[in-house]
Formats: sequence, structure tokens, C-alpha cells
Amino acid sequence: MPVVIREKISWWSRLKQSFVGFLFSFVLVIGALLLLAWNEHRTLKNFKGLEAAGKTVVVTAAERVDPSLDGKLVYVSGEISSQQSARDPDFGVEAPALVLRRSVEMYQWKENQKTEETEKLGGGKERVTTYSYEKVWDDDLINSAKFKENGHNNPTSMPFRDQNFSVSDARLGAWRADDNILGALNGSALTLAENGGFPPGFRLADGQTLYRGQNPSSPNIGDLRVKYAAVAPQVASLMAQANGDAFISWTSPTQTEIFLVETGAQDAATLVGNAQSSNSRIGWLLRVVGLVLLWIAFSMMFGPLSTFAAVLPPIGRLVGKFTGFIAFLLAAVMASATIVLSWIFVRPLWAVSIVIAIVVVVAMWSRKNSHAPAGRAMPRPAPMPPPPPRQ
Repeated sequence: MPVVIREKISWWSRLKQSFVGFLFSFVLVIGALLLLAWNEHRTLKNFKGLEAAGKTVVVTAAERVDPSLDGKLVYVSGEISSQQSARDPDFGVEAPALVLRRSVEMYQWKENQKTEETEKLGGGKERVTTYSYEKVWDDDLINSAKFKENGHNNPTSMPFRDQNFSVSDARLGAWRADDNILGALNGSALTLAENGGFPPGFRLADGQTLYRGQNPSSPNIGDLRVKYAAVAPQVASLMAQANGDAFISWTSPTQTEIFLVETGAQDAATLVGNAQSSNSRIGWLLRVVGLVLLWIAFSMMFGPLSTFAAVLPPIGRLVGKFTGFIAFLLAAVMASATIVLSWIFVRPLWAVSIVIAIVVVVAMWSRKNSHAPAGRAMPRPAPMPPPPPRQ
């Protein structure tokens, strides 16, 4: 049965909370502005670093290690292979692969929380929180000690966890391929075979799942299931600094760490282009995060005003919508100003170009309006005839 908790929050308590939020909002504003400014610096630094990498990289063959390239940024493409098999010693699972990726899930209770609030006349509020429980497969241990209702007890530990098992002799031609390279490769589900080396209680539930429990079709709390993904020998492309017969990150003139790995035969320009696209996506994502943080901060600043008006709930909701809209406008203006000011420091040419473009547009618009007719003029009255001559 769901657990329902009802709380009555007085207008005075809401007012005190809104003033606490008002004070904290200034901290949030500072944090959001710092995030936006740092993001512009980060985006440009990575852009220039990747641009330098594309101009500096030396293409070399995978079949031979050239000692003269030691310490330089190199591009290598070829098949990554191994003479070994990847093996999980805990379960005795072995496959002709570069990496075995083990995934472990436990059947557990999960607590779901749903909160609804109703404003009352006089500024108070009633909060109703409903806690419901369901059984799920999860790869992390869920702590049931903090559940609101007893009787939904999960195990206190997981005997096995997610883990990767890599071979130690992986090679990209004549070059060594370590876990940094193998971890970037694609894997696929591994079909398992009965080998008798599974830990006690485990058996094959299907071709891809090891199971510990009575009935896989009707699991009980604490049951475990284990699956594997295998990274087979495959072609990969790499851009990094040569270090003997291995690779390390290359540091660009802008202090950007370059270590690019992709599955398949990708040329150097494609590696750099994909990394630039990823850098741009992260930049825009952080800009949106900064804008949202500023919106939340300004909404918190207007919180006391909304709480004062909440004495009459309809007026309080109206004030809340209005202040929320104003908060969004302020957030958009401040976020845009911060980004532009950051451009002045980290992208001066772009900033100057934008300012010049704005000035030109404004000047053209002003000139057009200054020559435009003000409107249809009233017709001038006909001149009065001269007075008749005297007789």
C-alpha cells in the first residue's frame, strides 16, 4: 500500500523559506555567471587545441613504429588484435575478445516519491507526498533502510559488480593498445555456453544471461542476473602523442589534452571534426544550463513577492507567473551579456565583428526611417483671392 504523508505549511513558514531562497539566489547568480564565462573559455580553448591538432598531426603506418615520431602527435589507423582471450575469473567466462564487459543487476525494491501541493486561503499550503514501491532490476544497490514503509527490505550488499576484463597484449599493428583505447571501442552481446565454472547458485537462464535465483520468469528480491558484452578485434583510428610504442595524451599550445579514438577507418580530419562537433554540443548544453540556473536564481529573488501575494491564492498564482516571466527575461539578458563579454576577452575578433554588424544594421535602419515620409500630408488650403479694387 502506498504511504501518504500530509503536511500543512503556514504562510509564515513559506515567507521565511522564500527569504532564505532570496539570499541564496545571489550565490546561484554568481555561480551561473562563472559557469557561463568559464564555458566560453573552455569551448574556445578546445576549439583552438583541436584546430592545432589537425594542422600538427603526422600520419604514420600502423605496421611500424617510427622512433623519429616519439613525442609528436600522430594519426594511426588499423586493426586492433590480440593473441590472448579476455576472461572473467569470477565466472570462468572466456571469449576471443579484447575486452569482456560484465553487467550485474539485482532484483530490488525501489521507492517512488510523488509530491502535490495545494495553496490555501491565507497563504498556507498543504503538501501531500505519496511513497509507492515497485520491484526493479538495478545495477546499483538500493538502500532500503531509508524507506518510509517497513517490509520492503533489500540485501545490504551485492556479491558481484560491473567490471571490465581486458587482454594485456592488445596491439594496433606494431603499437600497444592500452585500456584508454580499448575502452572507446564498440562491443556486442556475448552468447554464453555452459562451462561448469560458474559461482555456486548461478546457471544459464538463456543464451546471454547467467541467473542466480529460483525462477527467472518470476524473480524474487535478491536474485541476480549477469550479462556480458564482448569487444571483438576490430579496426580503429587514433590520434594521440607517440610515446615509444604506446600512446599518451598530446598537449596542444592552448593546453588542451588530445586523445581521440573512434571505431572504424576514420581519417584524421574526421576525428578532429567529430571532436569539434562534440565540443560545440557541450558548449551549447552548458549555456542552456547557465541560463536555467539564472532563471531559477531570479525566480528565487522574486519569491518573497509571490509569497506575500499568496494570501489570496488566485492573485498569488498570477504574481508567480508574472515574476517567472520577468525572471526569464532577466536571465536571458544577463546570460547573453555574459557570453558577449566573455567573447570580448576570449574571442575579440568575433565580438568586434558582431558589434560592427549591429552598428551597421542600426545605422541602415535609422537612415531608412529618416528618409521615409512621415505620412500623407494635409492638402494646403487654396490662397485667398486679393480684395476687389475700390471704385
